[in-house]
Amino acid sequence: MNLWIIPLVVAVCLLGLFGVGCAANRPFRTDFTPCDTTQAGTNCAKAVIELTPDYKLGFVEFDDEGWFWDRRQLEAVEKLIRSEAGLSQPSAQGIILVLFVHGWKNNAAVENGNVQMFRATLTELSKAEKVQSGLDNRPARKVVGVYGGWRGLSAKLEPFKELSFWERKTTAHKVGHGAMTELLAELENLQIESNHAIPPNAPRTELVIVGHSFGGAAVYSAISQIVTERFVDMIEHGKPLKPLGDVVILLNPAFEAVRHYNLNELAVSVQHYPESQRPVLAIFTSKTDWATHYAFPIGRFFSTLFEKHRADKPQRAANRDAVGWFEPFITHSLLYSANTNTAGTHTTLNLQTRQFEPHTHQKMRESISNLHEQRKKWHPNAPAPAVYDFDDCMLKPKATFRPGDPLFIVSVDKHIMNGHDDITNPVLINFLREFILFCQKNPMQRAE
Repeated sequence: MNLWIIPLVVAVCLLGLFGVGCAANRPFRTDFTPCDTTQAGTNCAKAVIELTPDYKLGFVEFDDEGWFWDRRQLEAVEKLIRSEAGLSQPSAQGIILVLFVHGWKNNAAVENGNVQMFRATLTELSKAEKVQSGLDNRPARKVVGVYGGWRGLSAKLEPFKELSFWERKTTAHKVGHGAMTELLAELENLQIESNHAIPPNAPRTELVIVGHSFGGAAVYSAISQIVTERFVDMIEHGKPLKPLGDVVILLNPAFEAVRHYNLNELAVSVQHYPESQRPVLAIFTSKTDWATHYAFPIGRFFSTLFEKHRADKPQRAANRDAVGWFEPFITHSLLYSANTNTAGTHTTLNLQTRQFEPHTHQKMRESISNLHEQRKKWHPNAPAPAVYDFDDCMLKPKATFRPGDPLFIVSVDKHIMNGHDDITNPVLINFLREFILFCQKNPMQRAE
């Protein structure tokens, strides 16, 4: 953390003594009785487990040192996943499991915008799975969400709220190097156990990990060493690269590009990827993200002022720029189809009703059928990279992108994600729903 920020942070916390400065340092989810959100008059504000007809949602929270606030939250979430996957019953079944770790200025409060966004996204994933299962003539998998909460909102007053950016960065990396690694490992173990228990030719369990802002930094801190080890194993044995779960998605992540250098070098070193290789890490950064484009490098300038950097590589820039703004690492642009020649269905999501408008069931079927066509374009070791046409977006690779590279760093059009916190943008939510399906293996395949 920058030294010049310390007095300001102290000032904020002194104000907090009077209840107006620092946000409370406490867990939000303390009630371990599952809460049915459909029952009239039910208050689920403190519930660790939320129950809905479309999905189930569990909360796991971390303190400022990266410890679990209460390990019983993890145990409750594990029990929920086992129940939904039928692991305690003779008839196990695959599920769709999604972890979301929020970023700066957010927490696990019931009315928090990130919590509401995650609920809406889980609803749409459930709808898409029901349509997909109809096309495949198989039972629909249940959807389970896990919300990773931490004190992303540490100050309630300006300018201290904005100035908490760098201090919260330090905390995010503590969270990532702390108990979050255990959470990710436990979720993957449950995925593996589930896929070993399901009958042959049954839909498999998918695990998707999503992080936003400093939540993206926390997730990256938690997975980077593990993915590096698996990359080395892939190179030695020719196996597809697999992260924790099936795909990791980071939205406007706030960490320096130098942290991604080793993984990028490993990706560049691979001559041929296995035919079954799928994307495993995708970083999406808005072209209008002021926080990571301007504020982040200013903070890094002061904190790296006395560090020594090599002259033969752009090390200084990589140590100051956020990963999504370091040009040598960028692999794709995500373009809004209204600005291209792509003819999409142009879906709009109403976050109040959580309904696609005017997406009909038939439109959803057409969208998923189109995804099957886009998946066919993914050919590791193809002579040239392909352009992928999604519902409202076009994923266009740079000329330097090598087909089969499982690491995406994507520059995003402002109509899809405008600024640092625009992760509730209906176009983005619809694209992420499609991208998750695009990255999936055949749902009927067993996990390796």
